[in-house]
Amino acid sequence: MNQGITRMINEIKRYKIGTYENFSDALSGEIESLGLNVALMGITGSGKSALIKTIFECLGFNSSAVTQDTAKEGTRKLDSFPLPGSQVTFYDTAGFFRLGKIEEGELFRIIYGLEKPGEDLTRDTTSAWKAMKGGVAAHKFEKPPIADQIHAVIWVMSAVDPRFEQGNYRENLAFVKHILNRESITIITVLTYDDEVAKKGNADDERKRLIKAAMEVTGSDKRNVFLIANSFSKPQDYPPIYKERVLQVVLKSLNCGELSVKMRQNKRETLKAQAQ
Repeated sequence: MNQGITRMINEIKRYKIGTYENFSDALSGEIESLGLNVALMGITGSGKSALIKTIFECLGFNSSAVTQDTAKEGTRKLDSFPLPGSQVTFYDTAGFFRLGKIEEGELFRIIYGLEKPGEDLTRDTTSAWKAMKGGVAAHKFEKPPIADQIHAVIWVMSAVDPRFEQGNYRENLAFVKHILNRESITIITVLTYDDEVAKKGNADDERKRLIKAAMEVTGSDKRNVFLIANSFSKPQDYPPIYKERVLQVVLKSLNCGELSVKMRQNKRETLKAQAQ
């Protein structure tokens, strides 16, 4: 194992909130009880669950417990996976594609911390109302608490799935980008199945095209777009280049997550001052 990978593994395993930012606007005791919440979102089949599994494997943890509980169609549970010994939790969500009012409602309830791990994610007509309620509450000081909200989003897309390049998906995601930007949440984009792209004769050109398309869809900077392979049956067979990128995704989410917390705390204090 090269030194760069070892260094990143140690940094992630030892991570504590406040590693990258100074939270001068934190409430009394807020930071002590806060951990970073990172949600994985994207189209069904893009590889969200597999990425969480790969993250655990790259860090040397047992990934057998990293499974998504799937019930009947349209109902799934929000699963949470705390990283052992570290102050970060990954959330596995249901697939988002059309992003109509019902899917938007579910997505925003997750972002605002109104959905709890283990709860059924039922897509019904109450979703939009709950989302609106969450949006209002999120701007009333600490309700819901910043600690309960999502702090970074990893948007996962399959490099071999043409759906993410469709015009209606881009248009729908534009509204999501607006909301996430309002909440100071950075989108980190991960393109999975790069091992399939590598088999093409024009792999390098195809990667450039995919990265450009992904940036247009999610609004991520080029530095926040990563190409990885899905998990291998034997973790030890996972190529080092992909392992390094997976670890970079985790570190990027920690950096962006802390910045999001800091900016939301600052916004909260500004609102308090304006209300006086």
